[in-house]
Amino acid sequence: MIRNITGPPVEGKDFFGREKELIFAWNHIQKGNSLILSAPRRVGKSSLAKKILNKAKRKDWNVLEINLEEIKTEEGFVKIFVEKITSQSWWSKLKDDSNKKVSQILESLKPTVEFEGVKTSFEWKSNKADVYDQLKKLLNHNKETLIMVDELTVLLNSFIENDTEKGRKDVEFFLNWLRSFRQTSGTKIRWIFCSSIGIDNFLSQYNLSYTFNDVKPYQIDEFKNETAKNLIIELSKSDNISLPDDTINYMLNKIGWLLPYFIQVLYSEFLQLIQVDEKPTSTKTIDEAYGKLISQRYLNTWEERLKEYNLYENYARKLLKKLSENKKGASRKTIFSYLNTNINDTDKTEEIVSKLLYMLKNDGYLIEIKSKYAFRSPLLRDFWFNRFVK
Repeated sequence: MIRNITGPPVEGKDFFGREKELIFAWNHIQKGNSLILSAPRRVGKSSLAKKILNKAKRKDWNVLEINLEEIKTEEGFVKIFVEKITSQSWWSKLKDDSNKKVSQILESLKPTVEFEGVKTSFEWKSNKADVYDQLKKLLNHNKETLIMVDELTVLLNSFIENDTEKGRKDVEFFLNWLRSFRQTSGTKIRWIFCSSIGIDNFLSQYNLSYTFNDVKPYQIDEFKNETAKNLIIELSKSDNISLPDDTINYMLNKIGWLLPYFIQVLYSEFLQLIQVDEKPTSTKTIDEAYGKLISQRYLNTWEERLKEYNLYENYARKLLKKLSENKKGASRKTIFSYLNTNINDTDKTEEIVSKLLYMLKNDGYLIEIKSKYAFRSPLLRDFWFNRFVK
């Protein structure tokens, strides 16, 4: 039986419904390639990446998982990279001169850090290039290794926020270093990158797409209806309740865009109503659960992450607010006219509309159907309307 995990990535027996994606991704990596798990937030990128990582570990690969969500600086990245490596069980096999390399790297960090009794506080910037070069040499490139990097774009955005003038250069340097790491001659190290903010969007904003043109984007889609239905059936079995097909179908129709997370959080609210408030397992109870869902915190990250749009954030908010008022969406011409009333510059508006529609589609906010742009998810649209319009 599976558990209804609605927050962190799911692992082990709770992983559900991505078996074909897992096989394809693993085969691609075994052939010597790296991957970007390309999908909007809450599709299940991190869960799939962790599953691939476990598969590699069972095949006796060295594995490394790095989450960058809380890391804000290059020095912070270097420190967590070193800490994660030295905490792995396979690190002990590399310790002949590896500790010397680690100490040399840490000597370049500021503020003062300590490793095995060595305290140092040298300036970071003057040794930056050498530090990154040493990082590449820490790992054994002759051993099959899989590195999962989660929330990469959050870190890159922090570089921009930390230094508005030189931030882009820091981003470019960092991404070129990652690229050189991946392209080390004869390396057997492979990478999985995933981020709840589209890496494609970020690279496009700063004209840095070339830095990732050697990594295959792997698009992860919503669940098919049958898979989504089976997920609800398995969840209900775990909770000892029985749901008729018409109730399950009604729940899926309410969600519209069948992301695992959307299914799980609606089911969670529904379950609470029937188990705690003793409501019937009816469509009316589903409607009530849906109403609670769009008024609570579950979808807050969709609004919060718009700050990562930087110069486009304000326009994104205006557009999403407007589109939440119209279920059928709006044409590009209508969107252009709406934004141009705020910008009042035809050329600038054209540039912003083109970039913004690309980003909002790529991140799962919008979908284009019959030359109209509308919210991809009815659930997300209703949340937006309830929060910012109603």
